[in-house]
Amino acid sequence: MKINRRSIYVFICSFVGVTLTWFINHEMGQGAVIANGLVGVMAAVFLPNDLAGITYTSSFVGMSSLSVIPSMAAAALGGVVVSIVLLTTAEIYAGIGGKGGTTAALSTIVTKTIISIFR
Repeated sequence: MKINRRSIYVFICSFVGVTLTWFINHEMGQGAVIANGLVGVMAAVFLPNDLAGITYTSSFVGMSSLSVIPSMAAAALGGVVVSIVLLTTAEIYAGIGGKGGTTAALSTIVTKTIISIFR
């Protein structure tokens, strides 16, 4: 994994996607679907296609219930995890359908595992 400008953009978009979705979902009480939809539409309007897709994929992690991602700090960790997964699996998943959900599910499981280790 090479650190370059694109990697930084992926990290920022992933982090913002997860944390903003989690915030709208839990702190604002709008629910997972509304939160994901708002983040996805904002990403599509304001970001280039590839970064919008990354942000939307990342927002799936923020849709998790409080029993899975219990706090904003855990959501921030989820943002870091999903960015690492996205950066390390970009070539592996090229051209395969369902990569957004698969990436989000893997990232959520890894985040939950890390949280449970330190609890």
